[in-house]
Amino acid sequence: MDLQIDDQVVYKSAGVCRVVAREELSPDGVTKMLYYKLKPLNDPNSTYYIPVKTAENKLRQLLSKEEVLSLIYTMPRSAEEDHGVLSENSRERREQYSKIMKGDDQKALVQLISTLYFRKQDTEANGKRFSTMDDTAMRNAEALMLQEFGVVLGLAPDAVRTYIAKRVQKKTP
Repeated sequence: MDLQIDDQVVYKSAGVCRVVAREELSPDGVTKMLYYKLKPLNDPNSTYYIPVKTAENKLRQLLSKEEVLSLIYTMPRSAEEDHGVLSENSRERREQYSKIMKGDDQKALVQLISTLYFRKQDTEANGKRFSTMDDTAMRNAEALMLQEFGVVLGLAPDAVRTYIAKRVQKKTP
């Protein structure tokens, strides 16, 4: 992975970041290594340094517009169309959330959001309270998805939400 200054990449659960520099650093005071210096788009006060040697394991390119549109087009419109499976055990579910959030599988992330969305609707329709853990997982997953989709589509996160709702209803790209 050869990144240039101003390239945008996804850094696992930190979201979309801009490459602001390539710097040679010596964390141990002896060995010098080349690092990408990243600034998250959603938190300009944070900075991440990723060794160039291991960047492919920690960073990924943004999805293409075609990939984003395909993910949106294949989103389920109802609980019956949703085929996501979440454990009933809260500890196992928390592990599922963590694995998906730290992974690079955007399809799994979108599936998680859909499943939690329909689970929340069902829970609240039955007069029950949606769990805080599930709600937090849904919001965090949505934030990652909306940020990347927004950058790729050139839309603000709220506009992405509206865009997705219209496309899912019509089932057209």
